[in-house]
Amino acid sequence: MSQQSKVSIRPQVTMLSVLKHIEYETWFALAEFIDNAIDSYLKNIELLKQVEGDDFVLEVRVEINEPENRITIRDNAGGIGEADYSRAFRAAEVPPDNSGLSEFGMGMKSAACWFADNWCVTSTALGETQVKKVFFDMKKIFEDKLEELDVEIKSCEKKHHFTIVELFDVNRMPRRKGVGKVKDHLRSIYREFIRKGVLKLTLNNEELIFKEPKILSVPQYDKPDDDPILWRKEIDFELEEGLSVHGFVAIREKASTSEAGFALFRRGRVIEGSFDNGFRPDFIFGAPNSYRYQRVFGELHLDGFSVNFTKKGIQWDENLEIFLRLLKDDISSKDFPLLQQAEQYRVRATEKEYKAAVKALDETVNDFQKKAPQAVAEVVNSISVAEPEEKVELTKTEKTLHREFDIRFNKVDWKVSIELSYDPSLTELIEVGDSFIKEKVSNSSVRQIGIRLSLTHPFMVEFARADTNKIEPVLRIAAALGLSEIIAKDSYKNQGEVRRNFNELISNLSK
Repeated sequence: MSQQSKVSIRPQVTMLSVLKHIEYETWFALAEFIDNAIDSYLKNIELLKQVEGDDFVLEVRVEINEPENRITIRDNAGGIGEADYSRAFRAAEVPPDNSGLSEFGMGMKSAACWFADNWCVTSTALGETQVKKVFFDMKKIFEDKLEELDVEIKSCEKKHHFTIVELFDVNRMPRRKGVGKVKDHLRSIYREFIRKGVLKLTLNNEELIFKEPKILSVPQYDKPDDDPILWRKEIDFELEEGLSVHGFVAIREKASTSEAGFALFRRGRVIEGSFDNGFRPDFIFGAPNSYRYQRVFGELHLDGFSVNFTKKGIQWDENLEIFLRLLKDDISSKDFPLLQQAEQYRVRATEKEYKAAVKALDETVNDFQKKAPQAVAEVVNSISVAEPEEKVELTKTEKTLHREFDIRFNKVDWKVSIELSYDPSLTELIEVGDSFIKEKVSNSSVRQIGIRLSLTHPFMVEFARADTNKIEPVLRIAAALGLSEIIAKDSYKNQGEVRRNFNELISNLSK
C-alpha cells in the first residue's frame, strides 16, 4: 500500500534557485551522487556486511539516456534512513558526521538542480521497512514558494537498501564524445576506491577501471651506462601541524601532454587533477612545451586541507607556495633528480614507429620526382662542370626506408635514392654518396646517388622522433642539401657553392 507524507525543504526554496548557476563540470556534478553513496557505504559497512556477507562491494551505476534526456544514478549503499531523511533534502544542512565525503549537506541538491529542473529521489535504508520517493519540480517550488514536498511511501523488506536519483529533461546532457570524457574523469576521480575494491562504478553498463600509467625505468640521463632506475619517488612531508602530504611523484614511460600532471586527493578521491586536467603549476612543470610538462605525474594525498562545497579545488590559503617549494625540493635532489631526469631524458622511437615515417618519405620522393629534374637541370646548366671527386658509397644497412626516383639531363641518367635510416650505429645526421641499393639498376652508366637522413641521430630524437609532420620538412631540406652537394662536387666549386645551390634548389622545389 502506498502512503503519503511530507518532507520539509526549508530554508531551501530561495537557495535552490541559485544552485543551477553553480560552476560545475559534468563529472564533478555526477561525483556528488557517487560521494554520497561512498559515504553511506563506509558509515554502514559493518551492518551491510552482516546482511550481504564479507565480500559485499558498493556498486554505483550511472545511466546516461540520451534519447530520453534522462540521467539515473543507482547505488546499493545504506540508503537514506528515517533519522536523516528531513536533513537530506534541506540545503546546507550539515550532517552530524561530516568527516567523510558527505560534508556540506549540499552535494545532492546542488548537483541535481544544476542538471535539471525535475528530479526525484527513491531510497530505503538498511533495517527499515519503507521505500520513500520524493519528487522535485523546481519551477513549481519557486512559483508556489513551497516549503514542504509530498513523499510517496511503500513497504519493503528490512534487508533492502538502495538509493536511486533520477534527473529528467536534463539541461546539461553529455552527448557522444562527451560521455566518453565523463567516463575518463570518473574512473580517474575514484581510482583509489576502485583499485582497493571498495567501489564498482559503471556508466551505461561499462565498468570503469583506472589504467595505471607505466613508470619510466632507465639509467640517469647523465650516467647512461649505469643500471636502470625506476623513476618514482615516495612523498611524505608536513607543512604545519595538521597539514600533511603523502603519495608519490613519477615519470611516465610514455609522454602525454594531456594526461601528465598531479592528481590531488582528499579523503580518498581526486579533488584536482582528474584525467586531462592535471594539476601542473609552472613552478614545478615549467612551460607547456617542456619535457617534464609531458612526463611528470603523481598522486598526492592532502590531509587536513579544506575544500569548497563543490569539491572542485583545495583551499590553499597561504600554503600553496610552501607546498610547492617543499615538493620541488623533494623531487629535484642530487640523490634523486627526478625533475632533471624528466627534462633531460630522450627516448628513441620503436622500429615500428620509425617505419610509420614512410609517409613522409613517400610525400618527399613523389614531390621531388616531379620537380627535381627541372630544378637540378636549371642549377647545373648555370655552372661549369668539372671532373667529379672520388665517389663514396653509403654504408649498407637493413634498418632503412628508401624510395628512388630518376633524373635525366645532359644525356646523363641519375637514380636518386632518398633514405630514412633507423640504424643507431650510423652516427651522421645527413649522408650523401653512392647508393648501396643497386638491385634495380642494370645499366652501369646510370649514376646512383644516395641521400640518407638518420632518424636515430640525437637531433631527430629530440625534435622529431617518429612524427611524420616533423620528419618531412627536415627530410626535404636534407634531400635538397644532398643534391646541392653533388652538383657542387661535379662543378668543383668552393663551399659557398653548396649553399647557393641549396637555396636555388629549395626555391625551385617549393614552387
